[in-house]
Amino acid sequence: MAPLKNVIVIGASGNIGKPAVDALLKAGFNVTVLSRKSSSAKFPSEVKVQTIDDDYPSDQLVAIFKGQDAVLNLLPPDSVEKHNSIADAAADAGVKRLIPSEFGGDTSNPKIVEMIPMFGTKAAITNYLKTKESSGLSWTAVINGSFFDWGLHNGFLGFDLKTHTATIFDNGEAVLNGTTLSDIAQSIVAILSKPEETANKFVFIQNIKATQNQILAALEKSTGKEWTIKKRSAAEARQTGGEKLGKGDMSGIPDLIGGALYSGEPATDYATTRGLTNDLVGVKEIPLQQLIDQVVKG
Repeated sequence: MAPLKNVIVIGASGNIGKPAVDALLKAGFNVTVLSRKSSSAKFPSEVKVQTIDDDYPSDQLVAIFKGQDAVLNLLPPDSVEKHNSIADAAADAGVKRLIPSEFGGDTSNPKIVEMIPMFGTKAAITNYLKTKESSGLSWTAVINGSFFDWGLHNGFLGFDLKTHTATIFDNGEAVLNGTTLSDIAQSIVAILSKPEETANKFVFIQNIKATQNQILAALEKSTGKEWTIKKRSAAEARQTGGEKLGKGDMSGIPDLIGGALYSGEPATDYATTRGLTNDLVGVKEIPLQQLIDQVVKG
C-alpha cells in the first residue's frame, strides 16, 4: 500500500483532535481540517481548513475528500447514519484509510456493549466500515481504555486532584486500562505510517493497567497528602447512570461508564482478553508512579 501522507481530520478541536493534529504535523503529514461553517474553532497555521455545512452533506464530503489518503473521524459517535455517510463519501472519493471515532473500551467485545449500551453506536459504525473494504477503503480502530491523563485532570476516573478526594468503587481492586492523549496521538501517526500492517483491524494500546487502590497510593505519594475516600457500588453506579440516560439525562454517562470501568468484569481488561499491539504503534507501558507524577506535577 502506498504511503498515506494527506490526512483530513474531522473533529480536530476536541480532546484527541488537538494532540493528533500536532503529532501529524510534527511527523510531516499534510494535514487538512474539516470544520463546520458555524464553528469558531482555531487551528494551527500549518493546516489547511476546509469548511462544510453543519449537516455534513454527502456531495460536499466527497468533493472535500478527493485527494486525501486518510480520514481521521473524531466526531462524537452519536449518529450511526452520519458516520456511515462519512464512510460512504470516503469510499466514493478514493480515500484509502478511515480511522473511526472509537478510542475507548473494547467495543469488539459484545459484553462491553451490553454493559455500556451507548457503545453499540461505535460498534455499528466500525462494523459498517468492514463492509467498505471491498471498495478499497480500509480502516483501523484504536482501543485505548481511558484517557488517563485527561481523566485524572477532570475527575472522570473518580479522583479529584483539587480536593484530594477519591471515589473508590467496591473494594478498589478492579483493573483500569489507560492511555495518555499524547500516546493516542502517537498511535494515529503510526497507523498512517504503517498502512499495510494496520489495515482492517483493531489496535489495542495502553500506558498503564492498575487498580484504583494502586492509583490512589501513587496519588497520595505524588501529592504528599492523605486523600479522603468515598465508597460507591459499581453496580449501583451503572444502574443510576442507565436510569438517567433512559430519561435523556446525559449526566448519567459518568455513572454508567465509571460503574462499568470499575466493575471487575474481565471483558473490561482488553490487555488480557485481546492482547496489546503497543509495539506495532510505538506506545510503551509506563510505570504507574512515573505517570502519576507526570500528570500531577507536569
